[in-house]
Amino acid sequence: MATNLIRVFCAAGMLLMIQGTGLGQTPRAGAGGLSASGVETKQSLALSAGLSADHTTLLRLLTASGLDKQAAGKGQYTVFAPTDAAFSILPERDLEELLLPSSRNRLVQFLAYHVVKGRLTSDQLKDGQTLTNLTGQILTVHKQGNTITIEDGRGEVADVIQGNIRATNGVVYTINKVLQRIVEQP
Repeated sequence: MATNLIRVFCAAGMLLMIQGTGLGQTPRAGAGGLSASGVETKQSLALSAGLSADHTTLLRLLTASGLDKQAAGKGQYTVFAPTDAAFSILPERDLEELLLPSSRNRLVQFLAYHVVKGRLTSDQLKDGQTLTNLTGQILTVHKQGNTITIEDGRGEVADVIQGNIRATNGVVYTINKVLQRIVEQP
């Protein structure tokens, strides 16, 4: 199970980095909802890695987790990719702790929380739909017209600011918040 989780995330995780491919600008949601939807990279998740200037923190976390080297996997995945601005809201010490070698398993789980198995385009997402991420936790989709948000286990809501970014083995949605689950206290 853990090996499958890592393999699935390895493939899907690199899709997080394709957001900027061919766009040349930072994504912004317009009044009508998603921006630049439907971008196609025509590359695998692995070849698309690192092309987005808006996801350098995510790439750094992927590299530290060791998942970046395994990103050429087969399968179809949907990734909710937080921007650098989303990561900047987190306390710096939390990110530094995730980057420690002793935190590798926790980092893999943290990243896997943003990935769902299957290729889900925005026309397949429905208001109130629940998605099970690779950690087995539930993410809830909220959709009104072209506006899509994703609710995490804490009840926090991330806006999708760019969607339907297609690689050969998955779909990316750029989001403005880091998704997290409720952490159980000992």
